[in-house]
Amino acid sequence: MTALRVSRLTAEHRPEALGIGMATPRLSWCTETHIPGWAQAGYELRIIGADGGEHSTGVVDSGDSVLVAWPAAPLASRERRTVQVRVVGADGSESAWSEPLTVEAGLLEATDWRATFVGPGGTSTSTRHNPARTARPFTVPAPVTQARLYVTALGVYEVELNGQRVGDHALAPGWTSYHHRLRYDTFDVTGAARRARTSWRSAR
Repeated sequence: MTALRVSRLTAEHRPEALGIGMATPRLSWCTETHIPGWAQAGYELRIIGADGGEHSTGVVDSGDSVLVAWPAAPLASRERRTVQVRVVGADGSESAWSEPLTVEAGLLEATDWRATFVGPGGTSTSTRHNPARTARPFTVPAPVTQARLYVTALGVYEVELNGQRVGDHALAPGWTSYHHRLRYDTFDVTGAARRARTSWRSAR
């Protein structure tokens, strides 16, 4: 191990910040070192946009490393940026840049949601107590460079894409008060979306 290394950079304590639900996620990191009595005296954050534009804080005189405020312009829905951090010790030591963390916002506005709930139709009481299954084929008109699945349910769901289950969640998306909000999950389905058929399975 090098004398000073930044590790475990997270956004809102999430090491994989895909579909994060806020425009200004807070950042945290750890510093690994064998230097006796080492203490952080400052840090520098670097934010790189998808277009290559870069924002740097310069060195900030602070020992903070947990839930540090987002230092750049807020994220828009679906926007991706890459974050790195390096630290400065009270003894003048400096680390290299951390491994990059990709931060991608989810659907931050209610108007971002364009889909409607799917279900088997009908009002039979049997569908209230048994899994409801619905499937829908679709075609992709152009080569896929990036695909995301944003999914929620009035209850719990299980999703399949091209016959393969998406994610490993159980009882997703988790209970909430349906009168106030719905939790949702975000999945990177770029590889699977290159094929032409999907099936959905949801239980309510």
